[in-house]
Amino acid sequence: MNISNWNHYHKFSETGKLGMAQTTYEPLINPEGTVFCANYNLHTSYHQSMGERPLYDQEVINWFFNNDIKNLEHFAGKDYAPEVLEIDYVNKRIFIKWYGNSCNHIVYTDSNWPLDWLEQLKDVMLDQINEGYYKLTMYSHCHYVTDQGQLKAIDWYGCVPIEHPLIHRKYMDAIIHESAKFRLDETGPLVGDYYNLEIMFKRGLQEHVSWGDKNLKFIHDLIFNK
Repeated sequence: MNISNWNHYHKFSETGKLGMAQTTYEPLINPEGTVFCANYNLHTSYHQSMGERPLYDQEVINWFFNNDIKNLEHFAGKDYAPEVLEIDYVNKRIFIKWYGNSCNHIVYTDSNWPLDWLEQLKDVMLDQINEGYYKLTMYSHCHYVTDQGQLKAIDWYGCVPIEHPLIHRKYMDAIIHESAKFRLDETGPLVGDYYNLEIMFKRGLQEHVSWGDKNLKFIHDLIFNK
């Protein structure tokens, strides 16, 4: 697909201001609003606008692109998996069917909100745990809703297996936003050169991730306080 005239996908911050939604890839939506593209490309104006990023290199991009695809394939049969239209392995782009209903936008505009969204989110996250994965991209801008009210998840690059939730510091240091670096500090001492993302997942659910005025601590308790 030709993405030359596509628009950037933005998210609302907690203050209600629209801004960049990604530090891992360039998020794009076609002019018709029907296709979303995760563009894993090193040389984009989108990433250059963040300033110098010496750690964000081709190796980092390749790792997250491959992790995204691997987890998309693993979860492909789930109701909450996105409808993948095309994967461009040469240009490293993932295209999915888009409905225009980003959960982040719904949270901050209070529109098109399925009545059972919180129940759906809980079921999605518990199922991911049952599959043996922590999906750290649990934020509202990492989810959307179909016209039928089905919650679906994107940003599968953010999954790690529960049995081995370690990721080399190079990859996390390259994509973490300045405002979120404290989240890496919370994971405690490095295990060699690796961050333990199980700790980040737990702290995220307990303290940091909210969808509007709803925090996700109750999902943490369902998972870890059995």
